Amino acid sequence: MFLRNSQDFDERAGLLARQDYILQEYVIGVPFYIHYFYSPLTGKLEIMSMDRRYETNVDSLAAFRHALRKGWISIRPTSSSATRRSRCASRCSLRPTGLGEDVVRVSQEICPPKGLFGAFCIETIITPDAQFYIMEVSARIVAGTNLSSMVSPYSYLNYSEPMSTGRRIAREIKNALLSNSLNASWTIPRKFS
Repeated sequence: MFLRNSQDFDERAGLLARQDYILQEYVIGVPFYIHYFYSPLTGKLEIMSMDRRYETNVDSLAAFRHALRKGWISIRPTSSSATRRSRCASRCSLRPTGLGEDVVRVSQEICPPKGLFGAFCIETIITPDAQFYIMEVSARIVAGTNLSSMVSPYSYLNYSEPMSTGRRIAREIKNALLSNSLNASWTIPRKFS
């Protein structure tokens, strides 16, 4: 349900009183998915890559905004489901400064001592006035990282070689093994010994 204003909400609130519901603000902007890797070995946070997604018919509704506003047509947004992903890079003035650091810091407060580590993604919306709004944090490898499996400008600047998220995870495990930083109950694979 999309609400235009408080009067629209008041007229339709009777329906909500009889149901479970969640109200969310629809933030107008560009969806940007930032893929990070946090190393507990070094304490370093890296941006691995970024992607942009197209979500069913929601992204195309802008083409009909005038007709929708006038009530000439009625198109219901379909549920959010990514239909296409595109690798991207943000312009320098749109750096997501502090977002990843804040997520790691808060995760360490919630689940001390390590908190969130390894690969994770912050799903954001960048508004026309260049503000980042966090929509979701995915504590895992997200599908958008597949687009940057061969090369990403972000990981390439850190490593001067192709560095996918999977390869970065493997390197972290190898470095942990070589520095004896893993729990002693882990066995060392033959190829690393």
